[in-house]
Amino acid sequence: NDKLSPLKKLGKFFHMIEEDPEEQSEFPSMTNDDDLTHDCFDLSVFLPDGDNARITTSDWSGSGGGNDGKSWDFQLCTLVVDPIGFSPESMFPTRRWTYEALTEYCQSRYGDKVTPKPYALVEEFKFSYEDLKRSSRILFTNGMQDMWHAGSYLDDVTDSILALNFENGAHHSDLSHVGPSDNDTEDIRLGFIQITNILNDWLNEVKEEAGKN
Repeated sequence: NDKLSPLKKLGKFFHMIEEDPEEQSEFPSMTNDDDLTHDCFDLSVFLPDGDNARITTSDWSGSGGGNDGKSWDFQLCTLVVDPIGFSPESMFPTRRWTYEALTEYCQSRYGDKVTPKPYALVEEFKFSYEDLKRSSRILFTNGMQDMWHAGSYLDDVTDSILALNFENGAHHSDLSHVGPSDNDTEDIRLGFIQITNILNDWLNEVKEEAGKN
C-alpha cells in the first residue's frame, strides 16, 4: 500500500523479512512524495560482504556493512554468541532469540561446519574471571550511555587490570579515529589522555622488562 506512512512501511518491512529474508530485496521503496521530502535511507549499506549476506545477521542489533560487518557476523557465529532478542516493549517487532535459530542462520551463511560455541572462550581458552585475575595489563573502557557496559567490568580487577567509565560515553566513542575532538564530551576528551598515558606506561614497563632479560 503506497499510502502507508514511512513508519508503518518500516514495520511491515521488518515483519516481512522476519518471515522470508529472501524477499527483502523485493520490497519497494519505503518513501513516496506524499510522505517525505527526501529519499529513504539505503539499508543496503548495512549488508556485510560475502555470499548469502542479509541485513538481519547473527547480531540482530546490526552487524554493519562491508568486511567489518562480515567479521563481526562471523565472530558471533563462532566464539562470541550474542543472545539478544526483542521483547514486546522494544521498538522492534517481538522476536525471541534461540540457539537453534542462530545456528540455522550461521550455517546458511557460512556452511554446515560453522557452529556457534557459546562456552568455547571458557572451556578452550580458559577465559574466566579467575583466569582474568592472573592476567595483567588489560584496560576496560566503558561508555555508560552504551548498553554494552552492563556486560563489562566497571571496577578495577587488579592493579593492572583497570576499568575506565565515561558517564557520557556512547558506543565506541572512546575508539574514534580522530579523537579527542571538539565533538567529544569533556570526559571522553580526558579519557583519551588517560588511555594514552596508561598504555604508554605499560609499553615502557614491557620494554624495561625485556631489556633486563
